[in-house]
Amino acid sequence: MKIIKVVIVLAFLTSCNFHKTSEEKAMLDIESLNAKEQEFSKAQNNQGELIATIEFGIHANKDELQDFEDGIIPWISIEKTKDEINRLIDADKVVITYSEIILIIDYPLNKPAEFIIKSSGKGFTKKQLALEISKKYHEIYKVEESSAKTKTIPIEKREGIINRNETDGTYGIWGHDIGDLVLSSAEVYKMEDGKIQVLLGIES
Repeated sequence: MKIIKVVIVLAFLTSCNFHKTSEEKAMLDIESLNAKEQEFSKAQNNQGELIATIEFGIHANKDELQDFEDGIIPWISIEKTKDEINRLIDADKVVITYSEIILIIDYPLNKPAEFIIKSSGKGFTKKQLALEISKKYHEIYKVEESSAKTKTIPIEKREGIINRNETDGTYGIWGHDIGDLVLSSAEVYKMEDGKIQVLLGIES
């Protein structure tokens, strides 16, 4: 079972005119989002054999050392992978020795997506895998926005909590903007039919 660690970012209005009704709405939003997170976690399962677990981390820059004293940030940004890829630890290490994988992206999606990813070599390095994952997430968010009738509310117009509203596009994204998401790990499974499936450890 894949374990997703989730930190819900809360932003309450700090104005002295903050009303009880707004506070009550925020609490309802929080409860709804927490329920969604729990529902998602319970739904994660697979029938394959776990053959590898990949950890993603980047070297902290001087401005980040106050928060990461050991110099390592245990994730890489999904939105800004290209900007952080030169800091990826063990970037050139081959972490999957198969040339074709099925990438499963299911968080935070109501309708999970599957992508067949092929490598031109004998497998995937950690760098290649991180870039492919980021690329697919960008595609998903773009398709969602163009296909949804209920559009994403801009951050500056959100009330109660700053989490992204649920949209009704191709994937049904809920709870988080792409900028909230970081990749901390990936689990590689060999399925009964011999196919290789990759499940992601996404934190927010």
